[in-house]
Amino acid sequence: MAQHDNEDLLAGGNPLTLWHFADPSEAVDAAIALYGSGASLAAASAAFTARYAGRDDDFRFWFAVFSQLRYREGEGSSKQEIAPPFEEPRAPQHSRRKN
Repeated sequence: MAQHDNEDLLAGGNPLTLWHFADPSEAVDAAIALYGSGASLAAASAAFTARYAGRDDDFRFWFAVFSQLRYREGEGSSKQEIAPPFEEPRAPQHSRRKN
């Protein structure tokens, strides 16, 4: 008897992830329909939740959704702002005054 894809996944010990049954582009449309202007925040929240729960494949899925949402948000504006690269905070430098 032939096994179905989902049986192969479960029998092989591979975890079933969102990538197996969902498409990020469809999730983008669903997030916009559900959350409106808060869609990218909802996707980011789902990505962080998956990441800290150790579900790396689900994290990558939600990060792809988040990235597509942010890209779409940028298309609507005439000037897209790009966040500066992350830099580690520097210790304050104290200047010595001569008296």
